[in-house]
Amino acid sequence: MSRHRPAPFLASAGVLLLAFAAACRPPSSGAPSPVSAKLRGPLHPAPDNTVRVLVDLGAQIDLADLGRRLDRQGLSRRERRSRVAAALEQAAAASQARLRPFLEDARRDGLVRSWQGFAIVDRLLVVATPEGVEALARRREVVAIIPETEQEVPVLAWTEPPGSPDRTSWGIAAIGAPEAWRRGLDGSGIVVGAIDSGASALHEQMAAGFRGGASSWLDPADGSAAPHDSRTGHGTGVLSCAVGRNAAGVTLGAAPGAQWIACAGLPSGRYNNVLALQCADWMLRTGQPDVLLAAWLLPGPGCDRSLQPIVDVWRAAEILPVFAAGNHGPDARTDRSPANYTGLFPGGRDALSIGGIGPAGSRLPEASRGPGACGGPVFPFLAAPAEDLVAAFPIGPAVYRRARGTSFAAGLAAGAAALLLQARPEASIAEIEDALRDGAADMGAPGPDGEFGYGRLDVPGALERLGWASTRSSSRSSTSASRSGSNFRAK
Repeated sequence: MSRHRPAPFLASAGVLLLAFAAACRPPSSGAPSPVSAKLRGPLHPAPDNTVRVLVDLGAQIDLADLGRRLDRQGLSRRERRSRVAAALEQAAAASQARLRPFLEDARRDGLVRSWQGFAIVDRLLVVATPEGVEALARRREVVAIIPETEQEVPVLAWTEPPGSPDRTSWGIAAIGAPEAWRRGLDGSGIVVGAIDSGASALHEQMAAGFRGGASSWLDPADGSAAPHDSRTGHGTGVLSCAVGRNAAGVTLGAAPGAQWIACAGLPSGRYNNVLALQCADWMLRTGQPDVLLAAWLLPGPGCDRSLQPIVDVWRAAEILPVFAAGNHGPDARTDRSPANYTGLFPGGRDALSIGGIGPAGSRLPEASRGPGACGGPVFPFLAAPAEDLVAAFPIGPAVYRRARGTSFAAGLAAGAAALLLQARPEASIAEIEDALRDGAADMGAPGPDGEFGYGRLDVPGALERLGWASTRSSSRSSTSASRSGSNFRAK
């Protein structure tokens, strides 16, 4: 059986990656059978009469309690990351061990072909026959069974045909990254991860920054050993805005000294719940980046909290997820999940979602606007350059395209976060978010709003909030430009 195949839409977006609370609800006493009570979607067997299903067992970790205990130990961010992963692995292993004897027997009987356990949520990926799925559903340990689903991802970004893009991306100057570079900050020592279409390690902007080794790349669909990107080039382009090396006279990366890792979780621009889970778990347990780019959205409007348990775990492990706000504007209330999440660990925080602006300082027309459907008064969190940017394209080692969309704005924000983490290695992700928020250059109406959030991303302002002395003249100038409609473009 192929590890990955296109599949029809089998279930609603609300069950793509089920939240713990929903997954742990026991079957109602009036349910017609254990199978129908636990199975979340129809089964469509492959030609070999097997299906891939996600089997939820329901063990949970109290992240707030774990966080308090780790706080008392005074651990570094990376030590904390390892402790969180280890705690989740221990809980999941104990839970999944109770089902192992049944799985072994079912494999001998031909009902189950294989299984793989995860720790970021207490879940198994099981390849089984329909009869095997029915047998699984009758087990007391199983609280939900979710068939593999796949569908198109809402368009987040696109690149214009090859032309003659500027050699210097105006977005770099607009966020004040060169000021950080002049003061010795380039993202060195920080790792930025991406779950996307893939990433090219052959492009001149990307080759030197790839961390390398077995823990830096995962292709759960095809199992390729070397990083690569799909024909969309989305992952390469977005990552290049974050960590491009500014090579060959082309300046486009906000944190050119940072390293990158990637998981190809959205091949060909399609969202597959199995691949997404594999990438999410790998990022926590193996890749362990400092910043994680999630420049994609769940299908459908509104508030879909199915991914929130995963996002909370990343944050508990001091992995800072950065989300693209989406390109569903110009109307208000065009937010999408997971970018619109509220109530995140720790302390009920909002997701770091990035909207878009153009060179003249106006909002990118298609950039999604708030207020957020998950209850947050401010959406997006910040705004960043998202139009007429320079981005790497993976069809050749020196190919570039003009980029447009909030995905690329999120790439710039991820690079900015890397600069801040280099400046303050001991800072928590909450402190980094606070610095980005408080240091932003206000745009539009005074105060936070549903178009620009807390304002335009401003690296010097954020560094000042972290305690780094900086000259604010350039930031004040940029703020004035944004309010007057002056052109931001770097000359």
